[in-house]
Amino acid sequence: MEKKIFFTDLDETLLTKEKTMTPATMTAVKKLTEAGHYLVFTSGRPLNSIIEARRLLPVSDRNLFYIANNGGLIVNAQTMESVWENRLTMEETVYLLQAGAKAGVHCHTYTDDSIVAKSQTPELTFYQRTIHLPVIFSDDLPGVLQKPPFKCLAISLDGRAKIEALRDTLLPWAEGRVALICSTDRLLEMFPATAGKGTALKRLAEYLNVPISHTMSAGDQDNDISMLEAAGLGVAMCNGSPGARAAADAVTKTDNNHDGLVPFLEQFFGI
Repeated sequence: MEKKIFFTDLDETLLTKEKTMTPATMTAVKKLTEAGHYLVFTSGRPLNSIIEARRLLPVSDRNLFYIANNGGLIVNAQTMESVWENRLTMEETVYLLQAGAKAGVHCHTYTDDSIVAKSQTPELTFYQRTIHLPVIFSDDLPGVLQKPPFKCLAISLDGRAKIEALRDTLLPWAEGRVALICSTDRLLEMFPATAGKGTALKRLAEYLNVPISHTMSAGDQDNDISMLEAAGLGVAMCNGSPGARAAADAVTKTDNNHDGLVPFLEQFFGI
């Protein structure tokens, strides 16, 4: 049997709005892993938050990988060994955080296992509803980082305009060094331009010696576009952003709450 790889975003793609999985989706994913194919959780979430979501699945860690922080980190779930890392520099991190503060937009960053923020804001409280990581509060955010972070995140609870304005302000400086992508209408992801989910997909496929034609990806937002374009088959959710749907080879007929991925998984993996 020729092994294939399923790269899947979590929120609003594999997971329902309630952050669980439908029984049919769970069955399909379990079948493809039992058949010996690879499963890769590919998310903007930090690693520990992906591991929390992984506990929803009754699958083995064998043939399971994590791509965290929008492609900045690839980890073998069975050994917890890092396959690849791509971090911001400390100088880039300081610049992004200062730009957010100047614009009056909540921005935070991360250690390898915690959120690092200046204070408890409504935006951070909103984020913690999904991302259940401890928080380190400090006025000197770079000072608490033992190593450069994988990404920074800007959050607006007032819609997309505020984070798009911050993005537009940063674009001349960021070109070629930092990717600035809205993962939802409230979140602006800021990570190395040399990272991204599409780059991570290619790196892991090469590492596993699996041809790109044997890869399927699934996503719903603009930070999934590079992954949808890179895979042999890129499937966007019908509930996804216009950019994600346009970049994909196919779009699901039903959304993440109604087994949208199941027909594609059954056909691509022969399950």
